[in-house]
Amino acid sequence: MRIAATLMMGLVLAAPAMAQQAAAPPPTTASYPEWEKLTPEQRQSLVGPVRSRWNDNPDMRDEMLKRAQHWQRMSPEQRQSAQRGMKRWENLTPEQRKAMHEQWKAMSPEQRKAWLDANGPKTPSNASSPAGPKAQSMSPPHMTAPKAPKPQGHH
Repeated sequence: MRIAATLMMGLVLAAPAMAQQAAAPPPTTASYPEWEKLTPEQRQSLVGPVRSRWNDNPDMRDEMLKRAQHWQRMSPEQRQSAQRGMKRWENLTPEQRKAMHEQWKAMSPEQRKAWLDANGPKTPSNASSPAGPKAQSMSPPHMTAPKAPKPQGHH
């Protein structure tokens, strides 16, 4: 599983999109206009949640910016892999998430680095240091908890 270091970044960045998906089915990729063609209301709906998180969490601003920059450096394949990991994480029960978080916290920094070296995302910017400075505080999504059942109708 290659999503440990990008999971939290992806969750932060994907939250507005996930909230929008719940409200209405998304249009096809071809029907999304360029940013300049979005209405002010559409721009606000995209920017508003990020602005709120930014303003509400001053201690996390540096990390939020780093995650956004990391996301921009990722290849389309790496982004798809991260999104698949986010979906798997969403399908876990709260108990499974808590168990994995506790397991991650119990690991030493060396154990975390070894796990990330073996399972973390592989990007050109972090090939020599896959964990990054904050990755040690993030919980990997799939260490030992059982896999959640796959939702019906999704591949």
